[in-house]
Amino acid sequence: MQERQRRSDEVTANAVARGLNILAVRNAELAQRYMEHKFVPSEVIRRVLTHPDLRRRLSPEQSISEAITPSAPDESGR
Repeated sequence: MQERQRRSDEVTANAVARGLNILAVRNAELAQRYMEHKFVPSEVIRRVLTHPDLRRRLSPEQSISEAITPSAPDESGR
């Protein structure tokens, strides 16, 4: 059985990690738009959005650095 390889393109890997984070907290459309904006290849976007079982695992560093956390409201309360 062939083991999945880690992505060697760290910029793309981080964009996918952030896109999947957006997927988890928002929706697939926004995740797709983000990854397109970051020039993730369309076949990668399609795979990670439609086949969760084929996704590469995030590194511990990606899990932390690509986490989306709520922003503190600014002084106007927004």
